[in-house]
Amino acid sequence: MNTTIERYVIRHISGSKANQVEEFDFSKKTLTIGRTASSSIQFDPEQDVVVSREHGAINKESSEPPVFTITDNNSRNGIFVNKDRVKGSVKLNPGDTVQLGSNGPSFVFDVYPRPQDMMMATRVMEIPTSIKATTLTAVPEAEVVSSTPPKTGLGKHTVERMLVSERKKSTSKMMLVIGGIIVVLGLLGYSFRSKLFPRPPAPVVINNNTPVDTKKKSPEMIAKENEEKVVQIEFGWQLFDVNTSDELWHEYTVIKGPGGVPQYAALYIQNPNGGIEPYLDVKKNINIGVPIGIAGASGTGFVVSNDGFILTNRHVGASWNTRYSFADYAFPGVLVKFENGKRVIDPNVQIGPEQVGGWVPAGTQMVGGRPVNPGMVKGRNTYLNVIFAGTSLRRPVQLVSASDNHDVALLKVEIPESLASVALKDNYNEVKPGQSVTVMGYPGVAPEEFVIRKSNDPFNPNSTYTTIPTPTVTPGNVGRIIPASSEKNLSYSTFGDSYQLTINATGAGNSGGPMFDDEGNVIGIYYAGKMDSRGTQISFAIPIKYGLELMGRKKM
Repeated sequence: MNTTIERYVIRHISGSKANQVEEFDFSKKTLTIGRTASSSIQFDPEQDVVVSREHGAINKESSEPPVFTITDNNSRNGIFVNKDRVKGSVKLNPGDTVQLGSNGPSFVFDVYPRPQDMMMATRVMEIPTSIKATTLTAVPEAEVVSSTPPKTGLGKHTVERMLVSERKKSTSKMMLVIGGIIVVLGLLGYSFRSKLFPRPPAPVVINNNTPVDTKKKSPEMIAKENEEKVVQIEFGWQLFDVNTSDELWHEYTVIKGPGGVPQYAALYIQNPNGGIEPYLDVKKNINIGVPIGIAGASGTGFVVSNDGFILTNRHVGASWNTRYSFADYAFPGVLVKFENGKRVIDPNVQIGPEQVGGWVPAGTQMVGGRPVNPGMVKGRNTYLNVIFAGTSLRRPVQLVSASDNHDVALLKVEIPESLASVALKDNYNEVKPGQSVTVMGYPGVAPEEFVIRKSNDPFNPNSTYTTIPTPTVTPGNVGRIIPASSEKNLSYSTFGDSYQLTINATGAGNSGGPMFDDEGNVIGIYYAGKMDSRGTQISFAIPIKYGLELMGRKKM
């Protein structure tokens, strides 16, 4: 049975768009690649300098059967498919890795759903076994030899001497038996002395100097104990007008670019408080624009109760309550003003990302060029699923609540089975710099494991092609404790109340993962990373006290 392909899928591995997924309608015959604004797969002109303006293109040569090629447009740095350089045009298969230049950005080309004949076959290997027979050795029976002396006659004196001797032997035997019982009781008492007379455990000493706490656990032990309790989360969301339930889009317009060439530009507007925010309107009122929201995102969470409650980040469970990340093509934008009731574009003002860097979608103050009351704009998860480690079934979850104090959210999965939960420990005042910690999660840069699931349903016999998540374990240390902003001490923190970590092998997709101490207790929630121009990276975790507050166990 043929599978109808719906869309192209481009999974970016490295470059300015790393960890992003782009999808294109399969009706498109060509996907152009380059740094120009008209490119289908567009790369950042400043960061991805290895990419040419019109680097190449992916072409659909045939739909039935699906045949694709990739062409190099005589680019300066070339195109590599699975590390082989492309000369002219070569065939491109779903799952192939494409790299632009030998050290440039890379992505995986795919289609959805992937046709059956394009799936990779699973090889099954037979493992031989060898069993040796058990050898039994017969033990010969011992021959019984009679030692009964012949009967002889005894005199009177002889009998008396024998009676005296037997009395002495009986007394000696009794003393030996009593002594043996005393020895046995002594040995038993010595063997069970720890139970009869328990003592506090003494610390283990190495080199007779350094005591070792026997409660400490290695990252390997922590991972083994908590693998089934750490889940992957897949989500997507959009922004809506509460009054009409219509989607809100960011409007774009066409302006004259350098040399008079038409180009798209995003519109922005000033709100009543003097801040700049994107010009939003309902979808039906916009000719050119993009929806406010995201699709194809992922994060991490962990089970905190046996009835299915899960903690994660707010920017995973309720992302519209977190500052928005605009696409690179949204800048430079243009400012919209209203003069005499007409909308005009101010040609003297260009909007950069720094002017809207703190915009939170749920806090939107303007829609359609008019002010709106608080609460009239809300976000909604279009889908929110969890996948348990080692499984492929996507289970829907509900957002229970999102924190007002920090980047924490509480979700709930409905499942009849009682779930194992992590151990939580609020030791905020005891955490010190240098303390060893372990983070678990599902970073987007980690290789994915795919599986083909054959359907046994006669009414839906199609096989599915999906991923099976396996958590990544990253040990490290608390590098610094960043206190929250304080009006009392007149201090301000750009990273709120956080633990700064020496862990940098995480990244997007790890958000919401648990941070364990060296005894296996969750003391924090991973939520952010920061990188400078030289590639130096540090990461941050939220104290678990904010998760406990959301669970109703502690008041802040």
